[in-house]
Amino acid sequence: MEEVRVGPATVAVLAVVRGLPSDGERVAASIGSERPDVVALTVSPEELETLRTYDGGNLEPDSTEDEVYVAGLSAWEEPVMPPPCFTAAVREAAARRVPLEALDLDEEAYADAYTTHVSTMELILQGRLEKRLLKKHFDVASPAEFAISWDAEINRTAGFARLQREREKFIASRLREVAQGHARVLAVIEVERVKGVLAALAGQRPT
Repeated sequence: MEEVRVGPATVAVLAVVRGLPSDGERVAASIGSERPDVVALTVSPEELETLRTYDGGNLEPDSTEDEVYVAGLSAWEEPVMPPPCFTAAVREAAARRVPLEALDLDEEAYADAYTTHVSTMELILQGRLEKRLLKKHFDVASPAEFAISWDAEINRTAGFARLQREREKFIASRLREVAQGHARVLAVIEVERVKGVLAALAGQRPT
């Protein structure tokens, strides 16, 4: 876990792998040990509300990208969706009466960013990208390395890469908002976004 100063707060950044059951345990334990004033998650506001009320079973992958992700992660643990790193955070924060904050773009803002950054040609070529993804061999040694490599593969075109940078900048901006008025923040961030979010935080610091 990495700690950074964001305004008046110390932000503990916990990198997580979506779908990994053991990371749900890590998140719950970290909330207990860190005793944060607030827990912030890289989910949209809509996703956070869904997580608060979701009581169903494991969700099936609904895209080629997700199918490849689940299959790859299965080399270490049987993946669970919704991601335990987020469902455990919601449960543990509620049990300890710690407020939760969503860090990611809302649905409307994401749709706008997608339209802005992803070109029509990239959408046309998406079928080819999916076929290549199905044949891709990921030479990795850990779930975190796999998640980062998978993310790099699905966001390899310029438009999708710009979309992820936009998300990271927004997440960093939201972290600054959340940090105001709190001494300690626990930020649960998917591992593939951590580097970009930290870079965005550094770039936004006053000179």
